[in-house]
Amino acid sequence: MSWLSAISYQLSDKKGVVLILTFIVMVTLTAIVVAFLSMTSIRTKGGGYDIVSSKALWLAEAGLQKAIWDLKTPVASGGQGEDWTTAGVTESLGGDGSYTMVVARWDFALAANGAFASGTYAGAGKEPDKAIDNNDSTYWESAEKPLPGVGNFDKSPEIIITFPYALTINKVRFLVPAGSLQQAPKDYTWEVSPDGISYTIIVDVKNNSNTDITDEFGATTDVRYLKLNVTKIGGGSQGVRIATLETIGNKITSTGTVSVMNRKIEQTAVADDATQTASDEIDWNEIVPAI
Repeated sequence: MSWLSAISYQLSDKKGVVLILTFIVMVTLTAIVVAFLSMTSIRTKGGGYDIVSSKALWLAEAGLQKAIWDLKTPVASGGQGEDWTTAGVTESLGGDGSYTMVVARWDFALAANGAFASGTYAGAGKEPDKAIDNNDSTYWESAEKPLPGVGNFDKSPEIIITFPYALTINKVRFLVPAGSLQQAPKDYTWEVSPDGISYTIIVDVKNNSNTDITDEFGATTDVRYLKLNVTKIGGGSQGVRIATLETIGNKITSTGTVSVMNRKIEQTAVADDATQTASDEIDWNEIVPAI
């Protein structure tokens, strides 16, 4: 091989190396650019998702507050009143989305909702928890019938409900089991306490003759304990019988919707349309759909 041919071969070889290196650099730069554009696209989409999600959440909060307003505002003033329930009312905000409100009755005294019942009872199957088991066919029966007297001779059966957290309440109910009219409370009081030691009478009833009673009163705060104290029943030799004891409130579920995005929240509340007050019992919780 002549020296010209050798030089030509070496130059050609170097050009090939440079071409390969250039190709590698171009591929690397292209990959970096594509990755950057992809990340930018994901962030842009993620930012848009976050905005839509936030809008849906705030719409759900708006629906929650609207439901509370409807509950605490009497019908005559444009609201729905505290007895309002609905399987779903949707209100649209035009292009900004909509919210759907579901309002159901809620019993704070129910054992399934964390309440606990105590008091003396007549025997097995008649324990205090039978009054809060969501079953009208079972009942609590006190160990003794009311026997008004003097001093230590006074016997006033009572059932006490302990709530899992302090409440504001304004409506309570008891139901006497079928065929037990004589065991229905005739004279009784509802009493509340923040500590289970000092009680305040909020309702005092005389000469009741009904077996299904709902007593209402002004919204009362800081209630951790609720007591039904019975001083007189219809007659007979048996004790007081209570099939169901309720502390009545509402459970609100609100769903905010923007495009195809939904955010759902719920909250329990007591709304008193007599005094135009409403109390949130626990902070709202978001309902996250199962995957």
